[in-house]
Amino acid sequence: MSVFSNKSEKLFIYIFFGIALFIPLFLNDNTFYINKIASIIILAIFVMSLDYLVGRTGLITLGHAMFYGLGGYIFTILAPEYEAVNFWLYTFYVMTASGFVALIVGLIVLRTNGIYMIMITLALAQMTFYYFADSVDYGGLDGLFIYVKPETSIFGLNFLDLDNETHFYYLCLLSLFNCFIFFKVIMNSSFGRIIDALKENPDRATALGYNIFQFRLIAYVIASSLASYAGYLFALQYGFVNPTMMSWDVSATALVMSLLGGLGTIYGAILGSFVYEGLHYTIEHLTEYWMFFMGSLIIALVLTLKNGLAGFLNSFSRGKSDE
Repeated sequence: MSVFSNKSEKLFIYIFFGIALFIPLFLNDNTFYINKIASIIILAIFVMSLDYLVGRTGLITLGHAMFYGLGGYIFTILAPEYEAVNFWLYTFYVMTASGFVALIVGLIVLRTNGIYMIMITLALAQMTFYYFADSVDYGGLDGLFIYVKPETSIFGLNFLDLDNETHFYYLCLLSLFNCFIFFKVIMNSSFGRIIDALKENPDRATALGYNIFQFRLIAYVIASSLASYAGYLFALQYGFVNPTMMSWDVSATALVMSLLGGLGTIYGAILGSFVYEGLHYTIEHLTEYWMFFMGSLIIALVLTLKNGLAGFLNSFSRGKSDE
């Protein structure tokens, strides 16, 4: 069974990853743009986790950035300051620890829904933000620094050097691809179909014997753990983590990217992240009033493209097929 939902999704994924594989060669080791694209890829992983949570599960949150920041903090707290640790092992540690936190948080927030869930997730995220911002042990607003990046050896074989921008770029690209496949496999599984049923008609799903709370909690833990992985990658790329990663506006921006790309489509998270960041980078270099023009353009796009950019591509491909 194909992981692709439609022709436009399949075409986009082939073209995107086909081009992305050769971008470092085209840029001739221009580290600024390689780093910039890698950071957008990391952001796309974060947006993808939120897109699944909001678009597929129906759980709207403004506190998703809490896990994004926690991913970086968990690594810097657990890892020795001046010793290279194993990337894969600490990936497991980070995602396990953040998954446990998500489990505790989910037990609280999933007892609410709608505007009440939005408010309680926002409150918890801001509490976490101010805890780290006011903490002397965790560097306050300056955060914590990573002095030695992890090594990536498997059975003694080291394939990637994370101090090399190109190597790190390919690690991020591989992570994005794996996250996309992971979410698509989940969506096509029996678990994914139950999640879809819970979103569309929770009363009927309950009548069939499904425990809404348990399934939503599992989905919440999965999405939050992957958000923390994105934050972990961000911290490794820039060598630090600080409380601003947990700010509510990070969650709000990610939600806008998800809406722009096409809520619940998963690959729309990639589209939305690259288009949003591309517009941001372009407009801010054209005028000092870039916020006004950026905001106006995003509003126009969201209102015009009811199903986001992914919906537009799907409609366009169907129209071409009908001709």
